[in-house]
This record gives sequence, structure tokens and C-alpha cells, in this order.
Amino acid sequence: MASRHEAEASEVFLFEDIIYVALGTDVRECKSILLWAVQNSGGKNICILHVHQPPQLIPIMGARAPASQLKESIVREYRENERQKMKKTLDDYLHICRQMGVRAQKVYTEMDCIEEGIVDLISQHDIKKLVMGAAAEKQYKKYKLH
Repeated sequence: MASRHEAEASEVFLFEDIIYVALGTDVRECKSILLWAVQNSGGKNICILHVHQPPQLIPIMGARAPASQLKESIVREYRENERQKMKKTLDDYLHICRQMGVRAQKVYTEMDCIEEGIVDLISQHDIKKLVMGAAAEKQYKKYKLH
């Protein structure tokens, strides 16, 4: 699947003033990663980074069917609803940043593979500072790229 890149911001930040934070779809699970990034940002702007995976299994009549076996219109409608949910989630992250008095923006792409999507976004946006975390590990790491 070809990737879709979208960036949304009310203002454009200088690249060196941004810390990118890769976050998933569960705000409750990922909020601590965002809070850690904000608290350790040194006053830099935050950019929420997300890779949206289009669902391959579509719920229909109480079961899940592979997208390849369904009408294109059903798959397109379901995936668009999932995209809208993802955009709302990213807006929730931005709201958390605003509540903390931090300027933030969001950037996302759509790909089947999250890892490839992150690498692609790093390349596309010349990302130098990326925060990622895994809630299950309770460890949060900050990597300086390049």
C-alpha cells in the first residue's frame, strides 16, 4: 500500500525546535509517554507522530472478514471511519499538550507496516529527536538521530 502523509499544524515550527513523539491509538496507554516527553523537552515544541494501519479485517455481521473479500465501498467506508477516529485521537494528544502549555502539532502517515511508516516519516521530515516508548515495558527512551 502506498503511504499517505499528512501534517497538520496551526503554525510551522523550526526543525531544531521540535521533539517528535511516536504515539499509538490508545490515549490512556500512551499518555504517559507524551507526558514524559513534554516534561523532558526542555521547552521545545512537540510534534505527535503516528502511523495509521488500515484495518485488514472488517467487522461485518458479527464476524471479521478480510478486506480483500468485501465490496470496495464497504472497506472504503470502514477505513474512513477508522481514519476519523485516528484523527480524533491525535487531536486528544494535542489537547493534552495545550493543557500543559506546550505548543504541538501532528504528523501522520498511513501504511500497512508501522515500522516502515516511522522510518519513512523520519526521512520525510528530517527528524532529529524522536521519543518512543512501550507502556508494557514501563521504559521510555529518547534517541538523538543522525
